[in-house]
Amino acid sequence: MTSIHGALRNLLLADNTVTGLTGNRIYPLRLPLDCPLPAISIHKISNPIDHITGHGTPRYQVSCWAESFVIVQTLSEAAMNCLVRYKGVASGNHIKQVVYENSHDAIEDETGLFHVPVDFKIIHI
Repeated sequence: MTSIHGALRNLLLADNTVTGLTGNRIYPLRLPLDCPLPAISIHKISNPIDHITGHGTPRYQVSCWAESFVIVQTLSEAAMNCLVRYKGVASGNHIKQVVYENSHDAIEDETGLFHVPVDFKIIHI
């Protein structure tokens, strides 16, 4: 069984709209140096457990990166369409639901890259 992190990556890689923009450029934590864009980085923000149900409810951030505002918006929408309300078994993980939490538009001052971090809560057994 792959981790939840790996399951999210595999779900995104299986989505033709996402990979039409990123290819296989979906990475853990941060992008490699000189990574071609657009691309996605994924990292865990928090890892709480619901003490009533016993289900894990980690929060992950799917960060979309591009050199254009239009492309980063298109990529973030594709990632949301892929993941929001997903229910099922992904890479061996029993996911009860992927819940959209938050997102915002950003531009990185040093690089001028456009960035949309999208937060999801993953409810799993």
